[in-house]
Amino acid sequence: MHQHLRGPSPALSGPALSIAVYASLDYRRHYADLLSRHPQPRQAMAELGLFRFWLACRARRPGLPGATPAGDVLFDPARPPRGWPLPLHLQDCDVQDELGAGIVHLVESRFDLYDRFFSLGRHAEDPLGLDAVSLALACQLFTQPPPAILERLRRESRQLFDQLTRIPAGTA
Repeated sequence: MHQHLRGPSPALSGPALSIAVYASLDYRRHYADLLSRHPQPRQAMAELGLFRFWLACRARRPGLPGATPAGDVLFDPARPPRGWPLPLHLQDCDVQDELGAGIVHLVESRFDLYDRFFSLGRHAEDPLGLDAVSLALACQLFTQPPPAILERLRRESRQLFDQLTRIPAGTA
């Protein structure tokens, strides 16, 4: 029932790897077990895509959201890194239609949610707050997330974040 977790192709690097994390994934195949448990699989795909977009962007700039002391904005969710498409369509799933809002609003609201968990969920056993962020995603998907789904999301979040933060600065 639980399929082996696979990340993006190891042949990808830099921006192509970051974008592939959310834009090139076969969501139906990769998340078949999760989607089969969800009452509205297309909405779940849209949420997963927004999460993976957040994860790719946050791994690029792992510092907390906001501005530097010099006033430079670290990341504006409405303006992804140059060349990165917003996650409007995932396979044949229109994210805006499935979640009933414009993409900029959706991206801003999910970045706000996940950034809060990312910063406030940090502790000795989870210094990056990725377990807390995974819980936030699981609760976006299910009222009471099945433990196996939550564990899968935790492992996958850590694996992808680790893989993406290894991309040399200036290439992502």
